[in-house]
Amino acid sequence: MNSWVIMLKSVTEANKAKRQLNNYRIRCAVEKVSSRRSGCCYGIRVYADPNKVCRLLSIVGIECEEIL
Repeated sequence: MNSWVIMLKSVTEANKAKRQLNNYRIRCAVEKVSSRRSGCCYGIRVYADPNKVCRLLSIVGIECEEIL
């Protein structure tokens, strides 16, 4: 099964995204990701279409930074 990491602003936002996606029954996990630009960042690994996930998260005010 394919998975993607969606980069978010903070660990707090990643945890909010996880709760929201669990409500939608979308499988996900919070991950700490090493980044070249500013040390460690946080994201959420999803096992669904990442564009759909970003649209769902934008409804509740969570903006996706980048999809890896």
